[in-house]
Amino acid sequence: MTESYARIASETHGLEIEQASSESAQSLGGPYEVVLLAAILEHLYDPAETLKRVRSALRPGGLVFIDVANECSLMSRAGNAYMRLRAKDWAINLSPTFSPFHVVGFCPMSLRYLLGRTGFHPIKLKLHRWNIPLPPADGCFAALERAGLNAVLSLGKRIGMGVGMTCWVVRL
Repeated sequence: MTESYARIASETHGLEIEQASSESAQSLGGPYEVVLLAAILEHLYDPAETLKRVRSALRPGGLVFIDVANECSLMSRAGNAYMRLRAKDWAINLSPTFSPFHVVGFCPMSLRYLLGRTGFHPIKLKLHRWNIPLPPADGCFAALERAGLNAVLSLGKRIGMGVGMTCWVVRL
């Protein structure tokens, strides 16, 4: 959680917020029924270690909600090919192009593997068509890029290669 979000949550709602890395968070002492890992795992250098800490903070049968980008999505593949065609040294998924950086990538199979290795069982994994905003730009070229992106996102969802994954898992 960013400092500004923590401040707003604390000041507006009177919530006690711990700002810490997942490795050092005291609040992961548990026991919890449910843990939310929304847009977290792809930013960690060692997501397995964090999942192990989360598992130890959950009661047996406890649930975890995870959402991560799908690196095997049609948008990732088409977008990276498009960047190469334009002779750009950019990757639209795992790259230091913009903050916050994705340092680990997941596909459905790799996420299931990691979850199993850390003591979790996926009970529902779903692929989604998340909206991806492009930087503001005017002109015909920008309009074509937006139309192309929307077409790829829609097609990816239809053929099971959506850009986002959500997953409910249970602690074994």
